[in-house]
Amino acid sequence: MFVIRNIIAILMFIAIVYMYFDLPQQFQQISFQHYFISSNDGLSSPSLINPNNTVTLKLQHYNVSSYVDPSCPEGIDVVWLWVNGSDPEFRKQLEKNGKKGGEGRYRDYNTLQYSIRSVYNFAPFIKHYFIVTMGQTPSFLNTSQFEWNEYTLRIVDHKEIFPNTKDLPVFNSNSLEVSLHNIKNLSSCFLYLNDDMLLGKELKPEHFINSDGKLKVYHNSWKAPDTNRMVKNIWHRSVGNSNELINNHFGKSKTVKHPYVSHHCYFFKRDILKQMEGTWPEQYKETRRHKFREGNDLAIPFMHGAFVVESGQGIYVKEYNYYYGSFTSSRRSNTKLINNIEKKQPQCICINDALEKSSVAVINKETAILNSFLETYYPYPSPFEKYIQFN
Repeated sequence: MFVIRNIIAILMFIAIVYMYFDLPQQFQQISFQHYFISSNDGLSSPSLINPNNTVTLKLQHYNVSSYVDPSCPEGIDVVWLWVNGSDPEFRKQLEKNGKKGGEGRYRDYNTLQYSIRSVYNFAPFIKHYFIVTMGQTPSFLNTSQFEWNEYTLRIVDHKEIFPNTKDLPVFNSNSLEVSLHNIKNLSSCFLYLNDDMLLGKELKPEHFINSDGKLKVYHNSWKAPDTNRMVKNIWHRSVGNSNELINNHFGKSKTVKHPYVSHHCYFFKRDILKQMEGTWPEQYKETRRHKFREGNDLAIPFMHGAFVVESGQGIYVKEYNYYYGSFTSSRRSNTKLINNIEKKQPQCICINDALEKSSVAVINKETAILNSFLETYYPYPSPFEKYIQFN
């Protein structure tokens, strides 16, 4: 087994070196260090962990200017929500506020690192990164290197974006999403990602911005309100209630249904979000007060999409080449998920954590496999990671 693990590590290294030599020449070069350590469970592949085994490679970086357009005069930024749910202090706060379990909603299995890599390598026109978190800093980041050339990264504490800090702490993404437009120095347009959302290939601004400047709002086949789902699920109730608010504001019949937006890469306009808060100030305040999800929360991605379409600032587009999958305790299912991503190379990827009821041993084995795959799919780091050596 030891020999097999080392063979896998060598094959991964060869694949990465091949990718390096196969890249175009118009990139500028940076060197970084790549770290492998074998897993100790005897089953999973090596994963990126720490500098015990060091290989120096060259990173290719796009020489691309910021995207500036009349529809996005300040360029496009990117925002992540992230929490390390494995942090003992976080778990303590969670239980102190009356919540036990739900590890899958808060567990950190290192997808943020690869999500950042995906933006850096597939959307290099995005220069400014914001990570919204509860006083935590991802362990893979080099805190002394948050600026490099045109690129910047900033950790944003929840306290910065909440008008009333007495509402904190919150463990509810809906409460945070109603506050994203309060991030200081955030551009007029921004890509919004959860830490389990990644770009699967090169992203161009035109994917979200139509030739006439209107936003493209990607949606799936579900429509709100979905009364059957609303009975069973809090999140679906919040979408249904948000649909009612949209209809009331735009003078629509209560029976008018709007499509669910794709749970992938969201594209927001800051002024629209501010306008929405001005339209529903009390609902915004109430959602911020909810420490955990409630059925009357505002569903901001859904509402933003419906708002821009109903106000003539956007158009609905049926999602295509997006991929949503759940990582479970089933090795067969997880292998299928990985194979689908490799085969389809989707524009946007969401890998949902569905390991909540699994044993610690199973979780460790399956997440090690996922991290090994992500390390192969996204081998080139962002400039904000530890262990990078710049020329």
